[in-house]
Amino acid sequence: MANFIAQLHYFNLFLILAASLVAGIWGLVLFFMKKTTTIYRPWRILLIFTAIVALLQGVFGILLVLLGLRPGTGTDLYYLHYVYGGIVALAIPVALTYATSGKNVRRDVLIFSIAALVLFAAGFRAWMTGPVHWP
Repeated sequence: MANFIAQLHYFNLFLILAASLVAGIWGLVLFFMKKTTTIYRPWRILLIFTAIVALLQGVFGILLVLLGLRPGTGTDLYYLHYVYGGIVALAIPVALTYATSGKNVRRDVLIFSIAALVLFAAGFRAWMTGPVHWP
């Protein structure tokens, strides 16, 4: 069971990295086009998808901890995996607190774009502290 959840945790990472990078870059393009009067629906759907897979990643990680597993070798700086995982889990909720709920759409697009890029960076760093290291 633990191996199956570990595999889900590993492969879900690639969904997070792809979705957050695309959402972040796409949002910055929308912001700099200066034509944004409403939040573009496909981009909004991508942001929601990104938030869902990030939360799912956190659930998988918590299950692995409850099963007694640790990231990477379980030695040295393995606890940084938890720090980066926490940043991934909190990126979108923190962005929601700074958003204006549609009062200033351009600002909302910028905030969510930056949050998506932060999510990408934290997810990438978490991957580097997990069992598979960057070559």
